[in-house]
Parts: sequence; C-alpha cells; structure tokens
Amino acid sequence: MELNMRGQVALVTGASKGIGKAIAEGLAAEGVNLALCARGADLLEAVAQDLQQRHDVRVLPVSADLSSLDGVCSLVQQTVSHFSTLDILVNNAGAIRAGSLFTKPDEDWQTDWSLKVFGYLRLIREIFPLMQAKGGGRIVNIIGTAGRQPTAGYIAGGGANAALMNMTKALAEEGGPHGILVNAINPGPIRTERWDTIMDTVAAQRGQSRQETEAAWMQGYPLQRPGEPAEVASLAVFLASPLASYMTGTITPVDGGGVRCI
Repeated sequence: MELNMRGQVALVTGASKGIGKAIAEGLAAEGVNLALCARGADLLEAVAQDLQQRHDVRVLPVSADLSSLDGVCSLVQQTVSHFSTLDILVNNAGAIRAGSLFTKPDEDWQTDWSLKVFGYLRLIREIFPLMQAKGGGRIVNIIGTAGRQPTAGYIAGGGANAALMNMTKALAEEGGPHGILVNAINPGPIRTERWDTIMDTVAAQRGQSRQETEAAWMQGYPLQRPGEPAEVASLAVFLASPLASYMTGTITPVDGGGVRCI
C-alpha cells in the first residue's frame, strides 16, 4: 500500500533498537526522511547509515539525553536546522523500571519519569508550534498496556502510561483545530532486547528453560506469543500517514489480545 508519505520528515526517539528502530525502518521504506535520537551514539549511527543506504532517504542521527530540557531543545534545534521542517513526531524513548511503591526509591521514579513522561511532554511542547505554523502534523506516542492494566509491582510504569494516555487525549483536542493529529499505541509484550532480558532473568529464577518461561508468561494471551517490533511499527507508520486523516485521540493496543477491558 502506498501511504503517500515520500519526502516528509519524521523524528523518532529511542530509535537505535527495538520498537523505535522498527518504526524508523517502516517510515524509511515509505520514503520518509528521518531524524533519529537515542543516547548511544555508535549504535544510532550504524542504524542511520543502514537506513540511508537501503532506502535512499536522508537520515540525521542525534545522540541526546531526553530526560533533560536541554537535551530535548537540542534535538529539536538540530532536526529543524537540518531539514527546515518536521511533519511527524514518534515519541518512543524510555523504559520504566519495575518496583512496588515500597521498593522503588525516589531517585528511580524521578529518573524514569524524567525520560518517559517529561521527555514526551517536552518534545511535544517544542514541536507543536512548528507543526501549527506549517498547518498540521502527526504525533504518535508509544506508551504501554500497563496504563490500563495496573499491577503493584509496576506502579511507576503504570502510572506514567496512564498519564501519557491522558495527555494524548488532551493534546488531540488541542491539536485538532490546527491539523495536528495525536494518537497513541499501547504495545504489550514485544520481542525486544528488554523482553529477552526479562525472560532470561525469570527463567533463571524459576529454574526453567527460556521456552517454558515464555510459554507460561503468554498463557493468558489469546495469540499466546509475544509480538514483533514490526507489528507495532506497521500501526505507527499508518497513524503517521495521510491515510489516518480522521483519527486523533485514539489509544490502540498491540498486545495479542492481552488487555480485556473495553
């Protein structure tokens, strides 16, 4: 399917691996020029070179720490200076660590929320006027199912995700009159490096094989398997495209049917 995105410019955060990398790949395949951000410069540079060579698009790698306002402002400044415009923002950077209210220290809460909650918010605040001035744009927030399905052992992540879902809805209302469409995706268990680390850790704790642990973990999911990053990326690319022109304020799970609430 031709999504009519060729020549647009997208900024993707957390783009050096996992879901962010898959989204960058999907956008590049549609002819979208990219600003890619992550903290690890070497891996990000390798991803940028690969996408540029394979898809004949312009790719700007920017190593930045998005947990600080300075990092956010620097990323936006470099992106706009290089491309002179910005059509799409994909907020993806940030993985909140597990822990209950009584075991997760304040420092971890502040560090994790600074990146995922404030990082998303600050980036949107910086790029919103740019999109408004050019007559529209697309914002896609990659959030997570824990915001709708709370657990005591992941209270910081669930709380952050709920906040980001609320923010997505509110900003859809703010952006609609200016042609800025704001949507979100809630990935469930996705086969990334983080997923592999969790499975290996749990398997070692339980004295199981990796395969046994993963099968047990996925038992309550109708599809009974983790998703692939490309399965999240397909939806993200669609939401960023002109074909999703009557969608804003949506929060769509990509979770193999794991979340059962309406």
